[in-house]
Amino acid sequence: MVIDLNFAANSITTGLQLAETVKNSSLLVNIMLFALIAASVVSLAIIAFKFIQYRLAAIETAKFVDIFWKNKDANDVAAKTAAIVKSPVSAVFAAGYAEFKETKESWEDKGIVIIGGKVDEIAANVDRAMRRETHVRIQLLENGLSFLATTATASPFIGLFGTVYGIMNAFQEIGKTGSATLGSIAPHLSDALVTTAFGLIAAIPASIAFNYFNARLQKFENEAMNIAADFLNQIKRSNV
Repeated sequence: MVIDLNFAANSITTGLQLAETVKNSSLLVNIMLFALIAASVVSLAIIAFKFIQYRLAAIETAKFVDIFWKNKDANDVAAKTAAIVKSPVSAVFAAGYAEFKETKESWEDKGIVIIGGKVDEIAANVDRAMRRETHVRIQLLENGLSFLATTATASPFIGLFGTVYGIMNAFQEIGKTGSATLGSIAPHLSDALVTTAFGLIAAIPASIAFNYFNARLQKFENEAMNIAADFLNQIKRSNV
């Protein structure tokens, strides 16, 4: 219990010292700190939202893929996966299937026999529809990732700028006073260390999350391409 109390006391002391450092920082440093804190808060909100979004997409994608490979008939797949709406892979298949049905029914109504070159033509239409839907779904999943990338890249440089600014002030203080005592330069060095720390606090989670979501995004895209390729092969093999 003594150790816990000491830890709590040390934490409170550190927090008060940090608050005092921020309070005594220059206006420019406080602006940078505010920007870094705002970027960190927004990044954490994006990370939480994207994690839920990607998690739901992964769960429903797994369900869709299982149904797709167990039911080679496109009509059965479409019927059994109609309720799966959060999977980007399911949406890509649905777009291709809708294009296939619409084109097939339109041609049949006009008396067009779908054989030979017409099979390749309808497959090309389906391919375009699935590629278009893939781009749409990828863009939806990418929303917010650019902010994470910017935060991960820019925050350390903002912190570094604060470091350089604090060191410059420290040297200016030395030039004014003619002495390099700890009391004269410590406040400026504190400015430098605080901005560096906040820059890393903002950048590290954003960088980790950006790489994680990018990897998951690539998996979704690869799965969509696999499903599209197999569906197109089904169309060509069956001669519609």
